[in-house]
Amino acid sequence: MKMTYKNSNQQTSLDTERDTSHRLLLQKADASIRQALPTVSDTHRLHYHLMPQAHWMNDPNGLVYYRGYYHVFYQHHPYSSDWGPMHWGHARTKDFITWEHLPIALAPSEDYDADGCFSGSAVVEGDLLHLFYTGHRVIDGELIQVQCKATSSDGIHFIKDRRNPLITSFPSDGSPDFRDPKVWRHHGSWYMVLGSGRDGRGNVLLYKSQDLTQWEYVGVLAHSDGTQGTIWECPDLFPLGDRHVLLISPMGVKDRRVMYFVGDMDYDVGKFTPEYVGTLDYGPDFYAVQTFSGTERRLMLAWMDAWECDIPSKKDNWAGALTLPRELVLDESGKLRAQPLPELQKLRQRSISVARSFVVEKDQSMPLTDLQDACLELNLVLALNSSTASHFTLCFCYTESSEQILIRYNKATGELYLDTSKIHVGQPGLYKAALHPPGERLELRIFLDRSSIEVFANQGEATITARIYPRSQTTIPRVFALDGQIKVKSLECWNLAK
Repeated sequence: MKMTYKNSNQQTSLDTERDTSHRLLLQKADASIRQALPTVSDTHRLHYHLMPQAHWMNDPNGLVYYRGYYHVFYQHHPYSSDWGPMHWGHARTKDFITWEHLPIALAPSEDYDADGCFSGSAVVEGDLLHLFYTGHRVIDGELIQVQCKATSSDGIHFIKDRRNPLITSFPSDGSPDFRDPKVWRHHGSWYMVLGSGRDGRGNVLLYKSQDLTQWEYVGVLAHSDGTQGTIWECPDLFPLGDRHVLLISPMGVKDRRVMYFVGDMDYDVGKFTPEYVGTLDYGPDFYAVQTFSGTERRLMLAWMDAWECDIPSKKDNWAGALTLPRELVLDESGKLRAQPLPELQKLRQRSISVARSFVVEKDQSMPLTDLQDACLELNLVLALNSSTASHFTLCFCYTESSEQILIRYNKATGELYLDTSKIHVGQPGLYKAALHPPGERLELRIFLDRSSIEVFANQGEATITARIYPRSQTTIPRVFALDGQIKVKSLECWNLAK
């Protein structure tokens, strides 16, 4: 039974005590970060991505535009560079270039979230900013996850709702893995999706509310076909053009790749009918994606690391980062594309331009620029219909070591590869994305930061994201042709602001 608090002196005293306890825990967490700052090593620190000031970061949470700022909350352990009881870290920006770190927003402080304030979302109602999150506990090995809310009038300081938890247990269609509320408004009603699973199949559960507090279970919005994961995490449903898109992060699959479904949403019956399924990013370090609330464009961020990989920066007292912000659009075929935001052009500094058209001869290599930097953007267009080579390779060759990052393209199959096996620290691998059908040109837009690479092919038709930890600080891009000529139609390269 749901408890209703009475307006009594006793209850007011209890509420004040809880607010004070939460505030003190937040102050303690902020103090831990300040104390850790001098110990954070710069070895692999990124220059133009959002990352924690110190210690652990994972999922982006509560992405929202509020009072002139894009707010980004994130899963955060402020006491260690390892995962631990989750808090909500907080940063904001006006332009996605300059970030302001704010006080930690949420800390485990109640019985219902004693082991962590897990992932969730944010919405604006009137002048208030509402955070929805999963309260996490493990009691005698039993997982207990409930849905909670916190509210702020300034976007910085948050008070947990007196009525928490708002949703106290999972429905029969779900399981104890019952988390990551994403909330939005449609035709005057509020909706929430939650990630869960049943009988080895991941699913998304739908709830409905008129007041953001009382939530009614509607039913299973969508579910796995049996091959798409046992638990679906971090669901996100939104309109795009005249369709709806569902994003999920699957557990229980060999490679954790964020999946997207394009289809139609029937709010009358609470069902989403997918017509197309795809992979949002083909790299190893892209998970827990979420889109912003309160923006005209559909903007997204993802966690740029992975549970399965070692994170070398832990020894430097920090771990985790978020991807570059990307805009999601549907192309003419109804597939989802992810493109870097135009705002990121403000990062560009020194430009190196090569002739608009040149040829790389058979079995030769050519340096593309004299720009030697570990933070750069490179835009390359190949004229495939004028090229006779069977394979093309772009190599980022590090100047102070034998390390290399290789980007390969197979003209016959249309397969694009990112090869990080020649980086000596971290998790080496070979990652493949298929571009269908192989076209007359190949466009690559590549962002290289100190310890990350993000590859965008053909205006976001496919993306590959990976963390890399080279020992060298500078690199020279070179292009190789195999068994024929490669016609480079255009090349632009910039070093980026640090």
